[in-house]
Amino acid sequence: MKAKLQEDLKAAMKAGDKPRTMVLRGLLAEISRYEVEKDVRREADEAAIIQLIKRERARREEALEFARKGNRPDLIEQNEAEIKVLESYLPAAVSPDELRAAVQAEIASGASQMGPIMKALRDKFGARLDGKAASEAVRQALSKKS
Repeated sequence: MKAKLQEDLKAAMKAGDKPRTMVLRGLLAEISRYEVEKDVRREADEAAIIQLIKRERARREEALEFARKGNRPDLIEQNEAEIKVLESYLPAAVSPDELRAAVQAEIASGASQMGPIMKALRDKFGARLDGKAASEAVRQALSKKS
């Protein structure tokens, strides 16, 4: 995955795509920082890179929220473009229907607390799972049950 990001960075630089170049450079810097943090050298595997991409997307979403509050159309446009670039590297998310069905299956199998259900969902869907959407779905399902 890291090699693909590096290749895409080269292609974006050659094409003169400044926004994409900026996002990919930032992401590769985060990956490098991850690989050498706390004096521990390690190779970033695909799961770690996906987590870093999700973290960067969350940062952009937060900045987008502040840009909207501040009525800054230039920053809104920039952050939306950066979010699109980051999302192109994420695996397809779990559909809401698929998520609800998995939550119902967990509850039907006897799970009645948030933690075990979330763990089962993470095990089942891995990087495709959006934690925020999953916790909301679990909360709604548990409140309907009780």
